[in-house]
Amino acid sequence: MHVVVLVHGFTGFATDLAYLAKVINARNAPDTTVFSPTCNEWRTDSGVETQAERVAESLLKHLDERCLNKDVSISLVGHSLGGLVARLAAHKLANQNLKLRHYISVATPHLGSRYKSPIPPDLATVVARQTGRDLFLTEATPILTAMAQSPVLDALASFQTRTAYGCVEHDIPVGFESAVFMVDNPFVKPVSIESIAAPIKGILNSLPVAYSGGLSSLSATQPVLKDISDHANDSAAFQLLTASAEEAVHMKQVEEILTGLNSLTWTKMAIFPSRPLFAHEDVIVKTELWQVQFGSAVIEDIVERLLA
Repeated sequence: MHVVVLVHGFTGFATDLAYLAKVINARNAPDTTVFSPTCNEWRTDSGVETQAERVAESLLKHLDERCLNKDVSISLVGHSLGGLVARLAAHKLANQNLKLRHYISVATPHLGSRYKSPIPPDLATVVARQTGRDLFLTEATPILTAMAQSPVLDALASFQTRTAYGCVEHDIPVGFESAVFMVDNPFVKPVSIESIAAPIKGILNSLPVAYSGGLSSLSATQPVLKDISDHANDSAAFQLLTASAEEAVHMKQVEEILTGLNSLTWTKMAIFPSRPLFAHEDVIVKTELWQVQFGSAVIEDIVERLLA
């Protein structure tokens, strides 16, 4: 039995990934089932480790209730913070005789949220509590750094495949570099009148227009995906260009995460969103009624990898 576990992100709900679950189920793949844990709903500020423990316990309970205790393989799909929770949950399931098939992260801040972020760390820790401390690497031994080393990294290495999706632009919560753990974004366009006007035009074109069966927009186009797995921009090119001793420590931590994650074989997918502002949710089609025309291409790509 192949169990696909869908893990939602910060302030999220299991229903955020309902469209992905729907598409997986529609394929009627033999011996494949979807599990969307609800254990972290309303509690996503409790930190990555606590949430990972809940997911692991919830999955084991789910398997036990359905008498799925033998020949079980699992795939973990995490959106945003859920990608980090899924990685650590895999480690906590290491001794449960489960085969690890596919790990997929979608717009996940693998490098944390401090790298190239305008958000003050102090504000993040107030708003997001332990999760904020985890994402902004404020503790002496950040959990994200530990997760890029053995033994947590060993669990990630045990998956048959690993795929990371990241939006090259328009993802406000999670930058491209953090999502695909690269030093820089090679797709950044120089500032111009056209680049400034594009988001405004995109917002106007994405205003809802009624159509039979739901809502569309004036320019309902799917995002474009590009495989950048062989891109040379990784930890080897990392430079500690810092302005303070505190930032030097932080950048060193980011370098350790980059080195650890890039020591494994990954498929890295760059997503070119078709509209601004909403990319972080469009990529998972959080609301089918309004977002399917802006993100179903990403969902289809994910499902193809899961059921391969």
